Amino acid sequence: MGTPLIELRQLALQFGSTTVFEKLNWTFDDPCWCAIVGPSGSGKTSLIHMIAGLERPSDGEVLVDGRSLASMTDDELSVHRQKTVGTAFQHFHVQTDKTALENMMLPLFFSGADLDQGRQRASELCSALDLTAFLQAPVRQLSGGQRQRLALARALMNRPRILLADEPIGNLDAENAGRVLELLRRERERGLNLLVVTHDDFLLQGVDQVLRLENGVLS
Repeated sequence: MGTPLIELRQLALQFGSTTVFEKLNWTFDDPCWCAIVGPSGSGKTSLIHMIAGLERPSDGEVLVDGRSLASMTDDELSVHRQKTVGTAFQHFHVQTDKTALENMMLPLFFSGADLDQGRQRASELCSALDLTAFLQAPVRQLSGGQRQRLALARALMNRPRILLADEPIGNLDAENAGRVLELLRRERERGLNLLVVTHDDFLLQGVDQVLRLENGVLS
């Protein structure tokens, strides 16, 4: 057996006196095409934030490719988010004063990637998500659904090994949800792993495994 893609070891999440989960253990192997479901407040979003290195667990540790995120410096965690994981969360975190293209290019500026190749990659992603006409538009002019697709495209810009997504088609109509799923399938062919939080039946039908997080238990 090789090194797991993601490993949760005795993971705990507490808010004050409230324990959301504790002693959570799970292993995700490569390839991983998995959804996490569960009631509101069960810790699903916090869990993928922990895998992204955006949130620290109350106890336990997360390992990605055998390396504990707890041992990483802030700079190393930044590299982890630039090169290993892409994140597309419910709050899109796009910069509304910049254009769609400028938002997509931001990960490349931080990672030092080739900008010409980056523009080609941005063009390909926007074509797949029907955003080409908005590439030079200020983000403040985009609808919620367009911003959601933009956030997903930006998360894929650096060709991450893992995409962590929280309800990535939550604001989309059926046609655009289909575009997202088709893009993810194409990215899977080049080795992308997916860990997604969703309640959407359409997206659940496209994954290999569904896990439920409820009452502190992942099953």
